[in-house]
Amino acid sequence: MTRALERGLKQSQKNYIVNGGMMVSQENNSTAGSATSFYPVDQFEYAVGGTTGVASVAQVANPTPGGSPNRVRVTVTTAAASVNASDVAYLRQKIEGLRMADLQWGTAAAKAITLQFGVKAPAGTYSVALWNGSAARYYVAQYTISAAEANTDVIKSVTILGDQSGTWAKDNTLGCHVFWPLINGSSFQAATVNAWSNISSGNPIGLAGQANLYATLGNIFELFDVGLYEGTAAPSFQLPDFPSELLLCQRYYAKSFLLATNPAQNAGFGGALVAVAATSGAGSISFRQYWPVRMRAAPTVTTYNTNANDANWWDVNGSASRVVGLAEQSDNSCRIVMNATSTAGSQHFIHWTANARM
Repeated sequence: MTRALERGLKQSQKNYIVNGGMMVSQENNSTAGSATSFYPVDQFEYAVGGTTGVASVAQVANPTPGGSPNRVRVTVTTAAASVNASDVAYLRQKIEGLRMADLQWGTAAAKAITLQFGVKAPAGTYSVALWNGSAARYYVAQYTISAAEANTDVIKSVTILGDQSGTWAKDNTLGCHVFWPLINGSSFQAATVNAWSNISSGNPIGLAGQANLYATLGNIFELFDVGLYEGTAAPSFQLPDFPSELLLCQRYYAKSFLLATNPAQNAGFGGALVAVAATSGAGSISFRQYWPVRMRAAPTVTTYNTNANDANWWDVNGSASRVVGLAEQSDNSCRIVMNATSTAGSQHFIHWTANARM
């Protein structure tokens, strides 16, 4: 086999991470957030608790070694030099059981994986962690940013033997958590490193001695070019095709808004669902909205008025809001109705988001 062919085969390896190039950000685009459960890009969650430290988290436009135009940046805006037991902050991706079923974790045939990612951070010792979906099993490993590597783009990788124990979902429920801790107080520190263990207490996502990103105002942690691959070595990161990656992301979160528009009330007509009232009576609009792809599960549907600060239909002809109703929500569609009287023939607009994240 030629080296060129070997490289080609490696490049085709399945990446179990969704949106590892950080290009898709349907909910927030480049808008920064600091609250817990914030998604700077699709499928990557920022969570924080306990600490008085504050960070601004966002998708930023900055080319990566793998060729992506984007990465996630965490910037400390309020420092917290001391770390208490309950202090925690991390980036996380949750992987669906169906997506990783072929790794056969939880069986004697469990396959090894390699987690590879780009990072830019201050010098120090950092951790990555994996949990099973039920938070009963964990694995913590460390990586080091040397003084020479500090605040520069570097690629790190961790090889992990597949877990032959525990229960690992192989359906559409949560299969695996992948964590990149930024702070982990003692309640979040693991007793075991580089081995699968049961979670008997606490929430182990890192080790004692983990660098505290929040120690210094202005500290920056960037994550990019993320891949999780079967085997004991990872290929060079291959940037996914954007339309294909968007469809993968829409299994977990979708919206009617234009791609560059963050979901919000009173955000205008662009991309909105439009329907014409057949009669003047309540229920005169009943529209089945199909999702862009079949979603992981029946999503939570939120509606948005195009021209007012409520969640209802906007009646263009009557310049008024009309009460909305939802019915028959499923993994492929939802019925959106109007539960108010209107004018026959009047145009009505509404936006929606569908959230099936784990």
